[in-house]
Amino acid sequence: MRTNIKNRVFVTKSTLKVGFICMVLSLSACKSGKQVTAPTAPEVKENLNYMGLVSKSTPAIHTFSSKMKLTVISKGKEMSVNGSLRMKKDEVIQLSLVPFLGIEVGRIEITPAKILILDRVNKQYVDEPISELTKMANTDMDFYTLQALFTNSLFLPGNKELTSEDMADFMVRLMPENSMLAIKRKMKNCLYSFTATPNTGQLVESEVASLTSPYKLTWKYADFQPLGTKSFPSQMDVLFSGGTKPFGAEIALSKLTENGDWESYTTVSKKYKKMSLEELFKVLLGL
Repeated sequence: MRTNIKNRVFVTKSTLKVGFICMVLSLSACKSGKQVTAPTAPEVKENLNYMGLVSKSTPAIHTFSSKMKLTVISKGKEMSVNGSLRMKKDEVIQLSLVPFLGIEVGRIEITPAKILILDRVNKQYVDEPISELTKMANTDMDFYTLQALFTNSLFLPGNKELTSEDMADFMVRLMPENSMLAIKRKMKNCLYSFTATPNTGQLVESEVASLTSPYKLTWKYADFQPLGTKSFPSQMDVLFSGGTKPFGAEIALSKLTENGDWESYTTVSKKYKKMSLEELFKVLLGL
């Protein structure tokens, strides 16, 4: 019994650590600024046509629910945990960690206003404005950036949705062998790159690379499954590189539905101890 408890605590700490660090690094890749180069008039027309195609290929998700298997890859080792991923557009992203017998041990809940991280094993939680997370990450990127990454969508930091004007500022180039189209936009401190199919505009990769450091976030999409009238990736591979200890995560989704019949917001028991984001960060990293 004691061994099982220790294993459960280890899994909870490790998976919460990965989930939290994924969010921080996703947000901290770059800070927004002014565009460096504007495309010429002919390019704008071509860009808008193709960018519109990519935008239309994105499922119009209002509610989403799926089973999830999260696999963390670090230092050549892998660790997996089951759970669920649920979202309501512009409202909430909720990741639930359920490694044992259907018992939830941890939850990460993000809204446009705040972030809630719940550790059910140690009965502690973080409940802070999301501005504290973006401040810690020193970035303008926010809830809508995370929402776009999880929903296979184009994005720019600080933008709830991309307008035609935003899309016109992207550069679109055909990749070697006409296999894919590369969509790029430089900002003050980073380069946002997206890879999509030429004919259907299916987004298969999003990347944020710092122009002032080696840090890079790569988010790949594969194994698209029907969802409503469109398709949604059931496999997402996330890689953080450029640091001394690069690591990745694989998110495998199953039983994808547009079900919205679940509680959007979590109520925390009064028995739980509140922590700050900084305290949690130190605990999870063993500092």
